[in-house]
Amino acid sequence: MASEDAIHAITASLPPASDYITYLTILESRLSPDLLPTLNTLLQDAELTQNIGWDLIHILLPMPGAELCLNTIARLGNPREVILKVTEALQLLDLDSTEVEDADEASSETPRSSTPNEIDKFCLLVNLLSILHPRIKTKYPSRFLSTSLIAILSAFRPSNQATLAIISFVRAVSGKKRPPLPGRESSLKIPTASPSAQSDPSAPDPEAQDEEPEEAAIQNKLLQSFLTHILEDYVNANPLEWAARLQESFEPSKVVVGRKSLGEAFKEQPVLATRDTITGQLVALLRDLGLSDYKVLFESIYKTDSNPSESDDEDNYPSSPGAVPLSKAGSLFLVTSLLFSSVLFGSKTPQPSITIFPDHTRLFKTFIHIYEPETIGSGPTGVIDALLAIGLWLEHTNKFVSGALEDEDFLQHLQSLSLLSATNASPSLRYASHVLTSSLLHAHPVDRLRLTFISDTLEECPYEALKASAVSWLKEEIITAQERKSQNVFASTAALTATQPYLFPDMSSLGEVADKELIQELAQAFSFHMAVVNFLYFIGGKQYTHIVPPGMMSIVEEIYLGPLRLAQKKALTALDSGVVKIGPEEDIQSMKLELQLLGERISTCSTQIEP
Repeated sequence: MASEDAIHAITASLPPASDYITYLTILESRLSPDLLPTLNTLLQDAELTQNIGWDLIHILLPMPGAELCLNTIARLGNPREVILKVTEALQLLDLDSTEVEDADEASSETPRSSTPNEIDKFCLLVNLLSILHPRIKTKYPSRFLSTSLIAILSAFRPSNQATLAIISFVRAVSGKKRPPLPGRESSLKIPTASPSAQSDPSAPDPEAQDEEPEEAAIQNKLLQSFLTHILEDYVNANPLEWAARLQESFEPSKVVVGRKSLGEAFKEQPVLATRDTITGQLVALLRDLGLSDYKVLFESIYKTDSNPSESDDEDNYPSSPGAVPLSKAGSLFLVTSLLFSSVLFGSKTPQPSITIFPDHTRLFKTFIHIYEPETIGSGPTGVIDALLAIGLWLEHTNKFVSGALEDEDFLQHLQSLSLLSATNASPSLRYASHVLTSSLLHAHPVDRLRLTFISDTLEECPYEALKASAVSWLKEEIITAQERKSQNVFASTAALTATQPYLFPDMSSLGEVADKELIQELAQAFSFHMAVVNFLYFIGGKQYTHIVPPGMMSIVEEIYLGPLRLAQKKALTALDSGVVKIGPEEDIQSMKLELQLLGERISTCSTQIEP
């Protein structure tokens, strides 16, 4: 509880007993959390607050329990001056110093009187802006809004708590009063005053002017643009597994029995459910702001950036809604969310008129082809997920191609997709890209082009897992040709003739490799060799003798299978002896199991293909 001396010091020296600068100095030296109720009472004097409120922002912000005072300043202080101080405070925040997950979890447990962390301060400052901006009455309120949005976006880090604060801010500034979606966000603490704080009367703008006619449209476009950037940051930082969940929905039979599906996880696990809820609120708010037209979204995705004038700061303020660009990735995420919701939640949103070719290829060129092949899988997680989800949706709705389809475009698109399946860090995204690549490959009407892609992948791809996929594509094409009684390259010896040099490489040099290098080489290429040996077993059956070129099996045994068998035995012996040390014991045991499995498959295959 505040001492009587302290209370007397800040009440007795009130202007006109002292000038405003002196009084601010007294407050700064005396102010403590215990004095905040007294200060808030004093700040109800609008004249006092208009003269000193803006200078109290930096003093009060780090202080526990200062929300009431700050809200009073936002209601009664000079809105222009207070906004400047709030945006300055936003620029001084360091949200990188606060762990996002820890802050979100702690927000439901930390008492409101505790010292605010950086995310708490961010949320409080954003809340102040939601009170301040509706008070501004000027010819160009969009200029104040633009400055604030830039400051918020610069400070923003995509925690749940911060994102929810931004959603509340945009609702307040835009006047959109949609009720919050049901979810778990109520467990997150967003520092604000009492529920009635924003309904308390605010002082009029002392410098009020009539607003220009086009300002409302400019402000709306600013909020649309701002939210698309928030959506971009949030989705890239909080994986939503759009593609994997769509794939589960399209093919539920492929969900592993006894294992919880991603769809179930996003319903039952609070962390994942909260991601869906917050993303849904961002999307709903964007739609409330009038942004849901697919034509507008795709135009923003493909729009070429233009550099604004730098001659004068005022020249950089938007003079029309068209001068405000949307986030490209945020627009992509909005499209994806709408399509995703139409499948999993049965929403009645219209569907865009797009196809795999040329539209999906154009999306990939916009977002993915900027990367080199070796880094293609390291792009933003949300972007890759969205592109794959749109591709799976298109493939499922049979929107394969529209208009002329150039071979080069088809092969380039498949190459990008297939590289994602080999290089992305996420297992679910790798699988989704593999499924989409396989579907598009098998759907192409020209058999020789399908064979070309398979053969090129086997010949040129540096990733063993992707080469293993190519083996499975070849097997699937052969099976399909047999089932449909097709008369194409996969129903004759042509397919194996074309792929034989890359399917069954000469392995005789392995006999000269040192034990450690041999083990490493076999471990690296394990997935490819297993796929090839299984493929050999497959074509060794009587059902497919007509597609095997004469004499091929003898050559395969001589240059590939025989040397591989010897290399496998040599590597396993070296590991069993304990002479060769490669990594931790668990890695050695894993290598042993792989080599044993490879040896068993080689033995089975050799029995199958013996004349």
